[in-house]
Amino acid sequence: MAKRILVIDDETMILETIKIIFEDMGYGVSTFSDPAAGVAAACAEAHDLILVDVRMPGMNGAEVTERIKAARTDARILIITAFPSDPLAARALDAGAVGLLKKPFEIAKVLDFLGEAPRADA
Repeated sequence: MAKRILVIDDETMILETIKIIFEDMGYGVSTFSDPAAGVAAACAEAHDLILVDVRMPGMNGAEVTERIKAARTDARILIITAFPSDPLAARALDAGAVGLLKKPFEIAKVLDFLGEAPRADA
């Protein structure tokens, strides 16, 4: 079974880009521009990796991380942000996120968190 990635980000272009790249590599990808819907999906089903933006309207990435980790302590959450020194990024890490990637990020770094080496055809 293909590994599954869930992405929560308010930027449609980022969601579409991540979805295209990782689906082309054989991963199952679910994307959410609404943080509350993304939290509900992340809590309902296990995913191999959850990518969460820090700054979003309605619910920030730290709150998203806290809610998901409260329901699924085994969730592997990776924070993505253009501002790595943002206090909300630190709060998300304190809440249990496994790491932080600065936008724009390299796909190889996401593969590292998935426990896979980049493929030669990627």
